[in-house]
Formats: sequence, C-alpha cells, structure tokens
Amino acid sequence: MSFLIVANWKMNGTRSSFVDFIGKLNDKGNEITSKLVICPPFTSFSDNVKLNNNISIGAQNCHYKKSGPYTGEISVEMLKELGCTYVILGHSERAHETDSEIKLKSETAIGSGLHPIICVGENAEDNKNKKTKEVMEYQCKNRVPTHGEYTIAYEPIWAIGTGYVPSNNAIAEMIEVIKSSTGKKHIIYGGSVSLDNIENLLNISNLSGVLIGSASLDFERFYKIVQQVEKTYQF
Repeated sequence: MSFLIVANWKMNGTRSSFVDFIGKLNDKGNEITSKLVICPPFTSFSDNVKLNNNISIGAQNCHYKKSGPYTGEISVEMLKELGCTYVILGHSERAHETDSEIKLKSETAIGSGLHPIICVGENAEDNKNKKTKEVMEYQCKNRVPTHGEYTIAYEPIWAIGTGYVPSNNAIAEMIEVIKSSTGKKHIIYGGSVSLDNIENLLNISNLSGVLIGSASLDFERFYKIVQQVEKTYQF
C-alpha cells in the first residue's frame, strides 16, 4: 500500500484554485508515487478536471440518508456524480455529530462505493487524564463500521490547528490500539501536520499516511511535504 496523503482544505478554496492545484499536481505526476486525496469544499469540484492515477478527490462530509428533507446537506450520490471517491467523516470540527451518526454515514458511504476516512481522537482533558486509550477503544467500537473498506485517521482534538503534536511514541501506541480495536492494518495521523514536523513523523514505523489541514492549502508547501514522503519511502 502506498503512503496515503490526504489534504483537508476545510472551508477554503474556490473551483478555480482547486483546478489550478490539481493541474500542478498532475504536472508532477511522474515524481509522485504516494496516494494523494485532495478534499476541497464540494462546491470547488469541477466536472471536467483530469486526475492522474494516484490522485483522488475527497469530500469533507456526507449525510447518512441518500435523499430527503435535509436542507443544506449533501448525499453520497451527489458526491459520486462530481467524481468524489473518498469522504472525511467524524472530524472534530463537526463536534455536534454523535458516534452513531458517524457510523451511519460511514456505512452509507461504503454501501455507495465511497471510501470513508474516519477520524478518531481524544480531547485535551482526556489526554491530560490519561484516558486516550479508553477513548480510542470507545470511538472505534461506536463510530467505526464492522464491514467494508475504510481508513481511520488518528487526530487528537487538542493537536488540530494548534501546532502541537503528540510524541512519536504516543502516536505509535495509539495506532496499535486502533489496529487492535478494528483489525485494520493501515492507520494515518492528522493534527498540525506541517513541513516542519513531517520528517519526524515519518520515523513512526507503523504510520501509513497523514491527514493535512492548513499546510495543504498552499501548493508549494504541500508539495514539499509530498517530496519529503517520497524521499523517505523511495517507493
């Protein structure tokens, strides 16, 4: 499995900036062997964008119903029609969602052929009280589906957008907890991933990928992270 690099643009970017970003990635196609998933706002998706084989488009959310009276929501079928193949679910910035809702969304996505990237992670208080393992086991049990293909992203809530990152040993330990709880072999990490810390993060032997937020908005910064991954793994 190639190293997975997911870019979460959150509420940033326009259709023109997305098309420009993808065009630059396509131009670098021969230099990239990692699997790249770019997740802009769904309004940025373009129906005529061309993608190299190692590049996919992801969404930042979907509804667990395929259609209905849900003003402002987006269904998996709508996303698929736009060329989306991945979807991020359970991100902490959508804190109003329950574990059961995240699980339902994941199951709906899988049933429709999308690949969910399901976020799990503890808050600052649980981390301080050394309850991280307990929280991970609970979330894996209650928000992760029991069948189908999906990816889990370990994203400590207290690390997102703060510049703080757990120690490599702490991340590696939680990856093993998640593996034991779900049976999944490939777990990625998210939370203040940047050009400054990517080289250190890549020393985590059981890490299968990264979920990048603000550092993915600028193409040059993002591509330098990709280059560091390529240099480290030399696929």
